[in-house]
Amino acid sequence: MVTIFRLVVLLMVLAAAGACQSTKSGSETALEPGSPELEQLYQEGRATYLSEDYQSAASIFARVVENDPMHIKALINWGAALSRGGKPKEAIAKFEQALARDPNHAWAMYNLGVSLQRLGEHEAAVVQYKQAVERDSTILTPKLQNYLDRKEPKQQDSGIDIQRPAPPSMPAPK
Repeated sequence: MVTIFRLVVLLMVLAAAGACQSTKSGSETALEPGSPELEQLYQEGRATYLSEDYQSAASIFARVVENDPMHIKALINWGAALSRGGKPKEAIAKFEQALARDPNHAWAMYNLGVSLQRLGEHEAAVVQYKQAVERDSTILTPKLQNYLDRKEPKQQDSGIDIQRPAPPSMPAPK
């Protein structure tokens, strides 16, 4: 009988501890925009991205954006993690959201170009890259310049023969 009583008390203590834990984690997910805790979470996402764990990084950046929808850097990095993680179509939506918030954000344009390039949409990628470089010239790396040089649409011939006519033949000597 005492054993059953102890077991019931133990279960109640464990249940109470679980309730406290779930309450604690519930309060941790609601972070104030601009708070040091949210910035720490953002930095954790960057470190995770740099360690090439793109799926985890995407989840972390998603949490930052959930807590601060105006955190454009987190939104762009969320897209970059998705793109690097093999989900460029999903990433495009994040870059478009960032550009809706700031239409001149060069890094959103650049990363949109990266995702478009990964999908084989080279003409659209070139447009995004050029717009990004117009706004921030530091984006233009030798590798990007090489890509732009190779993918630049070639000027097409107008169809008009602009060659000079051949000189008339000289009459044969008599």
